[in-house]
Amino acid sequence: MKTLNTEQGFAQSFSAQKWCWKAVVIAVVVAQLALSSPAVGEGDNGSGLLRFNRAEYMKATATGQKKAEPTIKGDLCFNASEKKIEFRSGKGDPAFTIKYEAIKSLLYEQANKPRYTEAVLISPLFLLAHSKKHFLTIQYTDPAGAGQFVIVHLDKKNAQEAIAAAESQTGKAVERVEEK
Repeated sequence: MKTLNTEQGFAQSFSAQKWCWKAVVIAVVVAQLALSSPAVGEGDNGSGLLRFNRAEYMKATATGQKKAEPTIKGDLCFNASEKKIEFRSGKGDPAFTIKYEAIKSLLYEQANKPRYTEAVLISPLFLLAHSKKHFLTIQYTDPAGAGQFVIVHLDKKNAQEAIAAAESQTGKAVERVEEK
């Protein structure tokens, strides 16, 4: 009879241990989801501002080269009340501002490239996995009437939401070019 009680005690302590581990795993998953959710639609005092974090503004040259200067990290913002797109640097300063009515076209590009560095340093299996980069190109006319464009590198976690916001806020269709 004592062996039976010992076995029951062991089974009860094992199930309590199992329950504790389940609680820890659930807590970790909930914490990760809370911390990793992108700040989409963060408002500034209810002003109708949609903000997409972790974007990079790539200043282009007159000849169209993407990497003329270092990129500016910040937020891509759609301001519905003032009907304009802004890119705000990490300090909050606007790098560019474009009125919705000045926009001619929007282009979304998804570029894939093999992960050569990881393949050499870690494992050749990384050649099978491609990194994806998401770009939004905005073509517009400046106040002088000249055609201009800006290129924004979007974060992979909120790229699709940013493209949907660009389409809905500006009323212009976004042309999509995706490499396979």
